[in-house]
Amino acid sequence: MSSLLVLAISAHVPRRTLLGGAAAAASCISSPLKPSLASEAAATRVIGRSSGAISISGGPLPLTVGLGTCLVSDGSVTNTMGLGFRAGYRLFDTAQRYGNERGVGRALEASGVHREECFVTTKVWVDNMGSKTTSSVQQSARDLGLSAIDLVLIHWPGKFIKRDGDANDRENQALRRTTWASLERLQRDGVVKRIGVSNFGRRHLEELLEYAEIQPSVNQFEVHPYNTREELVEFCQRRGILVNSYCPIGGRGNKGQSTDELLKDKTLVAIGASHGKTAAQVILRWHLQRGLTPIPKATSKAHVNENFGVFDFALNKEEIAAISALNRNKFALFDADALA
Repeated sequence: MSSLLVLAISAHVPRRTLLGGAAAAASCISSPLKPSLASEAAATRVIGRSSGAISISGGPLPLTVGLGTCLVSDGSVTNTMGLGFRAGYRLFDTAQRYGNERGVGRALEASGVHREECFVTTKVWVDNMGSKTTSSVQQSARDLGLSAIDLVLIHWPGKFIKRDGDANDRENQALRRTTWASLERLQRDGVVKRIGVSNFGRRHLEELLEYAEIQPSVNQFEVHPYNTREELVEFCQRRGILVNSYCPIGGRGNKGQSTDELLKDKTLVAIGASHGKTAAQVILRWHLQRGLTPIPKATSKAHVNENFGVFDFALNKEEIAAISALNRNKFALFDADALA
């Protein structure tokens, strides 16, 4: 197998095939954590190279570049992930909402890569929060062809509402609590190795941490140089919650998308030129050096390879500061705090 460009993880997971047994998966379940603990991966999530196979399934979210599959159809995702595997990706992100979990499962099986060398994330969609959470995650595991999913997130902090402090808020609060309790049970039962959230703001996290028996291991939310999310990133990292950044290069799809604008930004282009890198590669390196795991979407071979070519250079402090100074608090997608 070619070199795998991921972090060095100290814990070893016993070698097993892609469809390994539930007992092996259950052994990877983390014990409950307290919000006051520092990041569990502070000493081991180091950007670097590792030759040969490396165990990441069951460990903390890898500090690497993952492959996002949002808006990639079930029929196309197998080919896209094949490009990713050949480029060196081992972290793959999907969701119930994307409708491509079966395709992701086919790609995992076809890859020939051992199960412990892959990290798979999926998410519980809004319609499956509450009483449907358990059955929906069990179905996701079947569709993915996995005895245990590495990471399951609550996709959004509730139904999309106009927030006005009334019963709508209380309904979403109840949904979050019952959904989290279901995820905790799924982790204890070995169906899921780690659990977390997506699009949770500070108020959502503070609420959850009041009753969670197992702390969320990850919060996935929009981060890019035009929306650096400094306060939320710091809040998560201070409480040992790893940050997974989506739309890391800006995100296409909405009127306010900023990908093209970012890729032409003079500061990013100039920094890239000084390293012989593209603006996109500079942005992804900026994420990694902040301790964030970016999951850019790419479907062409050129972009898949470009996004993974970020492990052979480093930004200095001045460059990181210059990139962070580009912040405009501009959402490419949605501000979840205003929706749920």
